[in-house]
Parts: sequence; C-alpha cells; structure tokens
Amino acid sequence: MTTIEAPGLTGAAAAAVEAARDHLLGLQSPEGWWKAELETNVTMDAEDLLLRQFLGIRTDGETREAARWIRSRQRDDGTWANFFGGPPDLSTTIEAYVALRLAGDPADTAHMRRAAGYVREAGGIEASRVFTRIWLALFGQWSWDDLPVMPPELMCLPSRVPLNVYDWACWARQTIVPLTVLGSLRPVRTLPFDLAELRSGVRPAQDAKGWGRVFTALDRALHVYEKRPVRPLRTAALRRAAEWIIARQEADGCWGGIQPPWVYSLMALHELGYGLDHPIIRRGLGGLDRFTIRDEKGRRLEACQSPVWDTVLAMNALSDAGTPPGDPALLRAARWVAAEEVRGPGDWQVRRPSL
Repeated sequence: MTTIEAPGLTGAAAAAVEAARDHLLGLQSPEGWWKAELETNVTMDAEDLLLRQFLGIRTDGETREAARWIRSRQRDDGTWANFFGGPPDLSTTIEAYVALRLAGDPADTAHMRRAAGYVREAGGIEASRVFTRIWLALFGQWSWDDLPVMPPELMCLPSRVPLNVYDWACWARQTIVPLTVLGSLRPVRTLPFDLAELRSGVRPAQDAKGWGRVFTALDRALHVYEKRPVRPLRTAALRRAAEWIIARQEADGCWGGIQPPWVYSLMALHELGYGLDHPIIRRGLGGLDRFTIRDEKGRRLEACQSPVWDTVLAMNALSDAGTPPGDPALLRAARWVAAEEVRGPGDWQVRRPSL
C-alpha cells in the first residue's frame, strides 16, 4: 500500500481534534450532561397546531411563530422533506400545507399552489400515510370508515395472545392505545376551509397477495364489528384504555418521552371526558411547552429530547480524542448518566416478571 505524506496534515488534524474537544467540553452543563436540539421534520409543528385546534386552545401568537418556521423549511419546489436534503415527502407536505392553511395562508398563493401541485402529482391525500389520514379524519377531511380499524378491545387481550398491546415496542403501544380510543369515538372538529385541492380522486390499489390479503380480510371483519360492537365489552375496553394511558404518564407530563403517544393520549383522554383543567391534561400540555423551542426562526417542537444519548455520544467522542478516563468532565458525565438509570417498574415486567 502506498502512503502519501501531506506536509502538515498530521499536525492540522491534531489541531482540529483538539479544537473540537475544547468546543465539546465548553458545551457540557455543570451537572455533567450534554443536550442539543433534536431536529426533526415539520410534522411535529403541524401536528402541534392541529392538536391545539382540536382542543380549542390554539393562539394567534403560537400559530404565527409555528407557521414562520414551517414556511422556512419549504423547498423551492413547494415540498417539505423528512430530513435535510432528503426527497420530497407526500405526508409531510400535506401536514405542513394544512397547518399553513390553518395559519391563514391562502390556497392561491404561489408557495401553496406549488405544494398542492406536488401533492396531487404524488397521489393526493389518498396516497398519504395512515397517521396523516387519521389527523385529517379528526377534522372531517377524511372518512373514519376509510381508515384501518383498531378496536379498544385489544386492551382485553392477554399478553400471551398475538396482537396484544405488549407485542409492540414501548412507543408503539403507547401510540396505539389512545388511537384505539379515538378510532372508536371518531371525533370530528371542523376547519374553516376544505382540502379539495389536495385530492387526486384515485384510491391506491390494495395489496391482494399474501399477508396483504390476510390483513385486508381482517380489517373488513373489524369494520363489521365496529358498526355493532358488544357494548358492555366496548365500555369496559374504553375504561381500561383510559386507566392504562393515565398510568403511563411520566412525571414531566409526557408519554414515552416522544411526541406521537403524547398528542394522541391528550386527545383520547379529552374525548373521554378529561377537561382542559384536569391535572393530567394540564401536565401533558405543560410538558409539551418544555419540548418547545422559540427563537428568531420561529416556534418548533422537539419530537423527543436527547440528553442521555448526547451525553454518552459526547463521552465516546472525548475518549476517542484522547481524554483520559479520570478527566473531571468524563467523571461528571458518568455520574450523571448512572443517576439517570430507571429502576422502577415498567411494561418490561409483563414479559420478564421474575426480573
């Protein structure tokens, strides 16, 4: 193998590593942790506005700030992506468009026409992801009948039975349970506009092979049941779902430390009779405020927060850069990480009751 020696390259690399190390150390908190903004796509901000519209608490100031951020993320072709430099995403573009309509952007302005044109070309609302269509159903822009059925009776399945809620990951089951409540109650709020300009008029073809056929048949059966559920069982399932959701709210008001179960839980509990003044709802909304960033760019929501991730990654980087294990910065970080260990009970005990 031929090695090419570049004059000064080794020294420049060492200087860059040292500068990066010093910069990283300067970002450490006095307690020992690191945390940066967890950047995500604008569905977080669009859905936050829709949540507040659903609950009747959306303010003009929040809307203006969020809309400014959402507009700043739109590309020249009218689309939004899921990550910087990524391809256009249909569902993200739809949700951003709806949020801007909610903020008062007229459908006939240039940036909105470009977005709507892309949506239609990409298949329209009809081709969007199921979560986007759930949001649209909550506002009467999509039929609940045209969504997959997830009955709250899933809560009654024992943990040994397939498709019980403990078959899913933590964030997934905490998302699915409140969605079963919303899918059962089927609430609809009105919007001061229609979204006809986002419709293609063409339904995507269903997968008629293999597991696609099986799931289609199961969904049809569940739709039949949904029209005439066993009322005592439905009532018991909704009550159990509410208790399950409430039991999993964290001390800071969140569910799962991540946005999807959080917003769906707030809406589900609100539909089950928990008012905006209820401590559970107040804690949930207060927690969202702590996940919100406001600056000159606008208002945006972090999908989750990452001090443990960031701290461990920073510790690895510092170690790779030659920082000795006994360095005070690494020791502070290690003590902080160790103190964050969760030792209380959790859903993991369902599968490992003896631990």
